[in-house]
Amino acid sequence: MKLYSRFLTASALLAIAGLAATSCSNKEEDIFDDAAAVRMDAAKTETKALLISAPNGWELSYFADNEWEPGYVILMKFHNDESVEMAGSNAWVANAFMSQDRYAVQHETSLYKMISDDGPVLTFDTFNRMLHIFSEPYNLPSPTYNPDNVPFPIGPQEKSAVSGKDYDVNESGYGHNGDYEFVVLSKSENEIILRGKKTRITMRMRRLADDTDWDTYFATVHRLAENTFSNRFGDLKITVGGHELHLSNLTSGVMSILADDDDPIMETVKVPFIYTPDGIRLREPYKGFEDRLPDIAIQNFAFNPDGTLRCTDRDVEFALNSSFAEIFGMQSFSWNIDFDAAAGTVKTLIDQTVADFAAISTYQGLQALYFNYNINSKRYAVTMRVKRSTSLGAIYGDYTYGEDDTIKMSFTGDEGDTNGLNRIAKVPALKSLLQHISATTWQVTTESPMAPEKLTFTNINDSSEYFKVTLR
Repeated sequence: MKLYSRFLTASALLAIAGLAATSCSNKEEDIFDDAAAVRMDAAKTETKALLISAPNGWELSYFADNEWEPGYVILMKFHNDESVEMAGSNAWVANAFMSQDRYAVQHETSLYKMISDDGPVLTFDTFNRMLHIFSEPYNLPSPTYNPDNVPFPIGPQEKSAVSGKDYDVNESGYGHNGDYEFVVLSKSENEIILRGKKTRITMRMRRLADDTDWDTYFATVHRLAENTFSNRFGDLKITVGGHELHLSNLTSGVMSILADDDDPIMETVKVPFIYTPDGIRLREPYKGFEDRLPDIAIQNFAFNPDGTLRCTDRDVEFALNSSFAEIFGMQSFSWNIDFDAAAGTVKTLIDQTVADFAAISTYQGLQALYFNYNINSKRYAVTMRVKRSTSLGAIYGDYTYGEDDTIKMSFTGDEGDTNGLNRIAKVPALKSLLQHISATTWQVTTESPMAPEKLTFTNINDSSEYFKVTLR
């Protein structure tokens, strides 16, 4: 039996040797050239040039990866030597800088780089408290410094079954779960779209106008955050794409949105948002619970001149359900007359009323004069609180609402409770004030259309006459 399966013939060995020699002597053509690396280097160079081209810097709308925290503005000015100056103004920054003023604008300079990874990546590779406090792994809230007068934000809370007090439940060691490295998705002269490398949250940088003062910028943002929304007037309702959305919890910076007849417990969507001087921006487009409404996709809202918001993605506007005059007449509200914020005849009568109350020794001054709904009489009232008595006094009247947010009141001064009638008898100027208010038709306006906690009443026949009230 031949054992040819275990041996190679001489001719076969020569054939293999020739094949090996041929393989070693010929080089394969390169499958990949260096074009991708060249393009990457060019993209990094172009992005860095764009960053340093803004003489006054950029506005970064920054979001961490959680559903209990709003977005934060961080202003950045980049330099060719790879240094970057950042500025921030929020309670976390105040804590990091051990400041007792949560609205103080803090500045810090650190370094940045353009590197290659999933495309060109902007990385901040030295610690800067403005940014890295959101990516540091620690339990929240960070307790190292927090002066009592700084309203320090906290993470998610639960109530202790033992003490009954709220306690922090974010002990995962992830902190805010933020990012400090960002993939550059797109860029133009005035806008750069970034994606957090870890969180994959899309964020926006916008070029600041050359004349933007950074301190003024943050002051504007804080004013808008405090005055744009209020939880006291119920949910906002908007209609978009044939769907009715209920918006609530707006003052927290994390909007709760419920669509149509969805279940409010299980199907409310929480979306963090951020304020800028010209509007608000949601962290991501709202598409309904579990993205059931992809055609809605609302994200960006701009301020109208009157203080309301309009959606720039589609034709949608925020609005309250009631007129300002009707809000004034809501039975659950009371409104203080601002003695100093008035003009014209009504101001003269307010001043005389205050002076007459001060001249009565048993009163020694008028502490407050406010409009409210009197539960006992089931009537609207103007109620007096004097400085030397805990007893109130009320004069009764009614409201009639007209078009264009106008209102007519009827306070004759002849109806009221015992204290009210006694006091108005001693202070004739008060009766004159109420009769003048009742003889005039007033237009009701506000500087904060979606949070009308301060209202202005202007005489429709004389715009120089007005008085203001503040929600108690």
